[in-house]
This record gives sequence, C-alpha cells and structure tokens, in this order.
Amino acid sequence: MQQTMQPFTFHTPTRISFGEDTAYGVGDIVAEFGASRPLLVTDANLLKAGLLGPIIEALREAGIAEPVIFDQVPPDSDITCVRNAVNIARAASCDSVIGLGGGSVLDTAKVVNIGLTFGVDVMEFEGMNTLTSKLLPFIAIPTTAGTGSEVSAVAMIKDHVEHKKLLFGSRFLFPDVAILDPKLLVSLPPGLTASTGLDALTHAIESFVAMTKNSPSDALCLESMKLIFGNLPRATKDGTDLEARSAMLVGSMMAGLSFTNAGVGIVHALAHAFGGRFGTHHGVTNAIFLPYGMEFNLEAVSDKFDMAYNYLCVVMRDSAEPSKSWFVSGKGDSATNLIQAVRNLNSACGVPSRLKDIKVPELSETEMIELAEIAITDPAIMFNPRLASIEDLVEIIKRAY
Repeated sequence: MQQTMQPFTFHTPTRISFGEDTAYGVGDIVAEFGASRPLLVTDANLLKAGLLGPIIEALREAGIAEPVIFDQVPPDSDITCVRNAVNIARAASCDSVIGLGGGSVLDTAKVVNIGLTFGVDVMEFEGMNTLTSKLLPFIAIPTTAGTGSEVSAVAMIKDHVEHKKLLFGSRFLFPDVAILDPKLLVSLPPGLTASTGLDALTHAIESFVAMTKNSPSDALCLESMKLIFGNLPRATKDGTDLEARSAMLVGSMMAGLSFTNAGVGIVHALAHAFGGRFGTHHGVTNAIFLPYGMEFNLEAVSDKFDMAYNYLCVVMRDSAEPSKSWFVSGKGDSATNLIQAVRNLNSACGVPSRLKDIKVPELSETEMIELAEIAITDPAIMFNPRLASIEDLVEIIKRAY
C-alpha cells in the first residue's frame, strides 16, 4: 500500500528582514505599526557595548519618541525580571516592544508583551495556547545566532523559587518582525558564539527527526545544518567574519522556524531540567546532551541521520570552512558518522563535553531520577521519535556526566 504524506500545518507569520545595517530600519517599522512609545528590552552588557545608540537614533529619525529602556535582563531571565519590566512599561504607557539581545532577552520581551497587552500578571498565561488575541507590536532583533526566538512562538522563563523553567507558547507570541543584522554579532565572544550556535544545531537535528516533522521543516533543517557545520568554527575563531556571522544568523533562524513547527525532543527536555535545577547555560547543556540523545534515538531514526550526513558531505564540499577534517570521521556508517561529526564540532569550538565540566555536581541515583522525572514531563519530549522511560533518561544522564 502506498504511504501518503503526513498532514501538517506550517505557521510562520513573522516578517524576516536580513542584511547588514538592517537594524537601523527599526524606526520605520515601529512607525508602520502606528506605535509611538516602544519599550526597548535588552541587557546591561549590550548597553555598555554601545549597540543601543544607533537603534535609538533610528527611532528618533523616524519621529518615534525616545524609547523606554529596560536593560536589566539577566542571562537566565526569570519571572521577577518580567514583572519589573511590565511595571515600567505600563507606567510609561508603552504601546509596543522591541527586543534587542540573545534568547534570554527575546524570551523576556515576549512575556513582557503579554503583561503589557492584557494588564494582568503574566503567570495567568503560563502554558500552551492560553492567549486568545493578538499582542501589541513586537520587533525582535537577535544579537546571538542560536535560540531562534526571533521567529518562534514560545518563550522560556525561569522560576528561581521552584527551580524550574516556565513555558509560554501561543501563535500570538510570534514576533511581528525579526531583524537579522550580522553586524550586531561581531562583538559576541567566542564562547557564546559556539554555545549559541550549537543550540541552533540541536534545534535543527532534533526537529529533523521529531514526530511532527514535515517537508518544509526538513528542508529548513538540512539547510540550517549545512550553514552551521560549515560556518560555526569560523565565526567562533573570528567574530569579525561577517560571511560566517551571516550564515550562522540565517541558519539559526531557519532552525527556529523548523522547531517551532516540528518540535524538538529528548535533548531539550534534559537541558530544560538541568537548566532549571542548576542554572546551566542552555546552549552548552544542549551541546553536551546532543550526542547522547542522538545515540538513544539512533534505532528509530538511523535513516534520517544517514540522509542528513550524506547530504552534508555533498553540500560541504564547497563550504567556506577551510578545514573540514573535523566533520568527516569515516569510521562508521553515515548515521553514526553524523553523531561523531557533532562531537567533533563541539570539540572544534571548545565547548565542554561533560556535565561535570560545567560544574554540575555528582548526582545520587535519587537526584538523577528526580531530574529524569522533570524531563519526562517536559513538553519537548512529546515530539521525540523514540519513547523514553525514566530509566532511559537516567542512563543518558550517567553517560553525559
């Protein structure tokens, strides 16, 4: 019997603007939405780096009032930060939101927009599909190439009291506009370049084999993998390489579109659990768990890994990356070679390979079971191509330690 294509819905309402200096068109975009008093959400480091000056000038030239600046977003943003920003935005009668920063900033800005739009505590909208109407205009300007938050319909915020990640997800959380300006990534340090890039790779690989994958997401994943494998070492080594920065920014965006429509899996579920408990960097935690998650899924998706590896071998022949010896291992079949290529990429970019390397303490069996129980209830794991048990997750944790 002939197998028919699996039904799918692919949703991507965000307008994407890519190119050098595109960030300086933000004023015209705010004016286009009829807004006049934006809240600019960012972090203190970007303010010190001088990235806000040209943005503010662009708003001024478009006749927009001086933005209200909230620059207190921490690397692992939490619900207290969100509430503080909402209070400031309400007091200033802000009518739109601009997020300028990495994943933590953009996720914070998304949730802040919920509170600003509806005038109630954002915790009333925690969870999936709790929003019932459109939010105020939101423009996302990423300064890292990793999370894909600029084109996604979800946001993750920390609850430091409960030591867990809070999920907000809705089709109304998609940014209205994503501005991808590679010049904004030039000052990103090598460590963050590598860890955020490997976060994007995790999005691409997990959504490529997710239960709800589809033809559009497959195409996005493969192109994203090509861009990341071919350019992440270059971007990590030389932050001023605008060609590599551009490729990473587009690759991250494509992976973001894919996982938003296809889901992720077991790696993200574990990363969320460990990030909530220990405050580990999300990209680094994903990078550590990715090879082990792929090995666990191998029996269910070896054909997909085989396809991806063979595709990458062909398209990377002409890659701009001058030395690709780290990519082709040649010691196993194509599927296992892909897993080895991930390990090689992690190593080439100087990213830790073990949980103990990022100061996760040695865990008792009971503690590992507790973390596995958190991971197995994480929404990400429902899309994983192979059913996992608590025992399976504990075994992955042991191997990754």
